[in-house]
Amino acid sequence: MKKRYIKLTELEESALKTSKKTSGSERERDRSHALLLSNKGYTIDQLSAIFEVRRATVSEWFNRWDELGMAGLSDAEKSGRPTKFTETEQKK
Repeated sequence: MKKRYIKLTELEESALKTSKKTSGSERERDRSHALLLSNKGYTIDQLSAIFEVRRATVSEWFNRWDELGMAGLSDAEKSGRPTKFTETEQKK
């Protein structure tokens, strides 16, 4: 099996370091960190163990990075039943 790594430019690396430190989403911080570690030579299997996710999940993070760049770090829209509460009600 061919090993896959993410190679980052200096600008991408800087943006991911910022995201890793400042993102309000733990998932985005983990994805940023995983991409930075891949750039340092960590394998998908190693990243899977570090972040305690399936190998396929890390591969999907890589695919989303390749397709969408920084926007790929965010969670995709979820399908499902609409919420019963308005935004104001949810804040209460």
